[in-house]
Amino acid sequence: MSSRNALVLTALALAAATRADPLTVFFVDPGFDQYSGDAMLVCTPSGGHYVVDGGDRGSAPPWDCGEARLLPLLDSLEVTSLDGIVATHPHSDHVGGLVALLEAMPVGTVWDSGWPYAPTPAYEDFLDAMEASGASYVVARRGMELDWGPGLEVEVLHPADPLDESEMNNASIVLRITHGQVSFLLTGDIYTEGGEDAILEAVGSGIIDTVQSDVLKVAHHGSSTSTSTAWLAAVDPEWAAIEVGAGNPYGHPHDEVIARLLGRGIDIFRTDLDGTFYISTDGQELFYNSLPDGGGGQEWEGLRAYPSPASSHVTFEWNSAGGIQPGPFCLAVYNLLGEMVLDLEVTGNSYEWDFSLESGSLASPGLYVAVVESSDGVRHTECFAIVR
Repeated sequence: MSSRNALVLTALALAAATRADPLTVFFVDPGFDQYSGDAMLVCTPSGGHYVVDGGDRGSAPPWDCGEARLLPLLDSLEVTSLDGIVATHPHSDHVGGLVALLEAMPVGTVWDSGWPYAPTPAYEDFLDAMEASGASYVVARRGMELDWGPGLEVEVLHPADPLDESEMNNASIVLRITHGQVSFLLTGDIYTEGGEDAILEAVGSGIIDTVQSDVLKVAHHGSSTSTSTAWLAAVDPEWAAIEVGAGNPYGHPHDEVIARLLGRGIDIFRTDLDGTFYISTDGQELFYNSLPDGGGGQEWEGLRAYPSPASSHVTFEWNSAGGIQPGPFCLAVYNLLGEMVLDLEVTGNSYEWDFSLESGSLASPGLYVAVVESSDGVRHTECFAIVR
């Protein structure tokens, strides 16, 4: 699938294989004032939860991405412990927010770049919090495969020893996460020189099988230091995710990177424009949705479903901005097999659903499509997720 507009049509056309539990990656909006960074949550098909980087933490002005963004997201998912944390490299805008997580809940394993040179203050705070938490500590290196549960392959593509003392960004852990036929490539802050080039050299020599991935987390927040033409040709993604704060002082993402992505027909999703968003896959297709209450503040029209993901209830709300006239309205919800699980007439402009079905059971966790239709035939659709 190559566009957001195709989302619902694809969802309703999926075959029975979509009953498999999805892999979902949340790209958390790291931005506040001038702060930026990377912060991702990976929810695995077997029910595991892994955070890859935690955004920034600072005092001028006060900000903690872990406290302000990641913990509320985890709370909304009713996640009380983490199976693991990946700290791609020691810069504050990647490890700063991880301290709050390590202090707030049990963490199974921490994977780290093992930076052996002069540490940043944020990295020292992170290591102290990690040690106090009792989490297992693993230094990630190329060739490792991480056990994140059945139905998932997690490869460490970078770094390889020895680390270059002159460039901390090129020590970033790069992960290729594969579920079925779909792969995500999470790249930290690697540069083209010493990062992307080193990985491509390893592919050429047979050390790494492939970097091809359907979703590319664009390295270094879309900086021109990264995302070369050769890199994009090798990865060949359908979608690109850019983690960046709207007020960052560096001009990220840079115009030349956006041009390269668009030149290859790659759909781009950005936290500075879309807020927190997530991309899911059943192992065959990709699905995108943003969190209307998750950090974007973006305008909406027609229909929205929130919170998404939802753990106890979901509210459907619609307005006239999308051309919907006064009711009554027909509201329907479909699972990804195209089966209708909810069908009712509503007279107001909102409805709260507690996942109850006519059978007396509750709707299963997964991705769903809501459709609202006015009496004059105007229809709007929205995807949302149920988790428990």
